Amino acid sequence: MILNDYTAAFPNEDAPSLEKFYNDMYSWTEVYKGKPYWNTVRRSGLYKKGLRRMNLLNAGKTLCDELSVLCFAEQVEIACNNEQYKEYIDKVMNEQGFWKHVPELIARSFAEGGGVLREYVKDGKILMNYLSAADFLPLSWDNKRITSAVFRSSLVRGKLFYTIFERQTLFPDGKNRTETFLFKSNSENAVGERCPLSELFGDAPDFIDSEIPMPTFQYFRPDVANNAEFYVPLGISVYANALDTLKALDVAFDSFAREFVLGKKRIIVPSSCVQTVIDPTTGSEVRYFDADDEAYVALKCDEDKDLKITDNTIELRVDEHIKAINALLNILCFQTGLSSGTFSFDVNEGVKTATEIISRDSRTAETIRVQQSALGGAIAELVREIALLGEYLGEIEKSDTTVEVLWQDGIITDENTLIENSVKLVQSGLKSRVTAIMELQRCSYEDAVKEYERIMKEERGN
Repeated sequence: MILNDYTAAFPNEDAPSLEKFYNDMYSWTEVYKGKPYWNTVRRSGLYKKGLRRMNLLNAGKTLCDELSVLCFAEQVEIACNNEQYKEYIDKVMNEQGFWKHVPELIARSFAEGGGVLREYVKDGKILMNYLSAADFLPLSWDNKRITSAVFRSSLVRGKLFYTIFERQTLFPDGKNRTETFLFKSNSENAVGERCPLSELFGDAPDFIDSEIPMPTFQYFRPDVANNAEFYVPLGISVYANALDTLKALDVAFDSFAREFVLGKKRIIVPSSCVQTVIDPTTGSEVRYFDADDEAYVALKCDEDKDLKITDNTIELRVDEHIKAINALLNILCFQTGLSSGTFSFDVNEGVKTATEIISRDSRTAETIRVQQSALGGAIAELVREIALLGEYLGEIEKSDTTVEVLWQDGIITDENTLIENSVKLVQSGLKSRVTAIMELQRCSYEDAVKEYERIMKEERGN
């Protein structure tokens, strides 16, 4: 935990009292990793006592991944009133793989309660990092933003483990200072002793001052009210208040999976058909029924029923388990601001597409719009910071430029829905065939006309 590492590295520094909050964050992260605290249960067998690993549905990870997909299902546009700035910002973001890495960061942020976008200058070039909330510690903040924070990262060199702390502070006069501290240890679980930066980074300075009047990091938090710590600028997981439901889902899914183990075929045989043999290793008697014995065996019995072999196979409770899991999934949707049926375990309906979810019910759409608004604010700050760094490096001229993050309005439409809508409009005479071809095949008007003529020629030929 970063709070413990920071306290061990800087025992004389004041750190915020956030032990309980970071412990909660650790439990949320373990759920996302598929290692919740309830992932083991006791065995009930006569000889195989102990613990066994529970079969997990991992609904927490599915929830966060799906929210991330829905947030980025609509196209994001960076709007800028200066074309030079727009080209420069797009260039930096594409070079640093922003659109590739952000969906994964957002999924983790929904699970952990936050994530960090960080931009910095190295060798005259703007670089970006994508940090989880577990590697971020706020030190001071006001009603507007976090003004001082620590970032943690790790490196391994041979048998040595290095921990890097970067502390950024925005002073009231607008100056921005970034300090770097390096620690090394023989154990990955200890911070160890402080060592000079030159041990890994050559002549890198211990601190850098800049005139940029805003932090060079953006903390994104899910738009979920923090009822764990009221006065902390950090967010909580989207499923922080639904852990009991996630546990119940895993219990139901474990029972569903165990149903096939406990319900396997069983044959009841008369005790007179069971033979014994001496185990040569232990010397004890072992009872067995030889299913391959086809020879005649003389047995002493008084009634025919004593020789009857019975099939005692248990009927699997598949429908009951599916109904229970579906009910719990609907409760999870209710607790996380999604419409009922967003997640379904019912094979009869199949998997719902994003289009069906958004267009059928507005609750999921509202939740996605709220999350996009929070995410858009962090991206807008990032874009403005890239522009400031570009001015600082002299790569773009200073200018009063406005930046906006725009999400495409309207309902998310998948390929199949687009085809169905186009067919209906063409058949009703509300859309031309050429226009439909242009939209579906994403081609020019000239290519669409050629394709239309080819289709008409084939139809006349037939």
